[in-house]
Amino acid sequence: MRVGLRVGLRIALVWVLYVVAAALVPGVYGTPVAGAVSLGVVLAVVPLGIGVHGLVVYGRRVDQVTAASDGDDRRWA
Repeated sequence: MRVGLRVGLRIALVWVLYVVAAALVPGVYGTPVAGAVSLGVVLAVVPLGIGVHGLVVYGRRVDQVTAASDGDDRRWA
């Protein structure tokens, strides 16, 4: 539960920062960065990337805990 809350808060914080920036300087978001891809599209993808990264890190931690607990079970068997 803590990890989900942490990931959600990170995504929300990044999203709020981009929304505030878009409200203050809306013309910049239409600036082309790479061909037809605008700065706004790039900035919209960043929170998604942060969320995916958080889920991958969480998955790795769960795998490590599971592997460690499996080793402990064999020792006591």
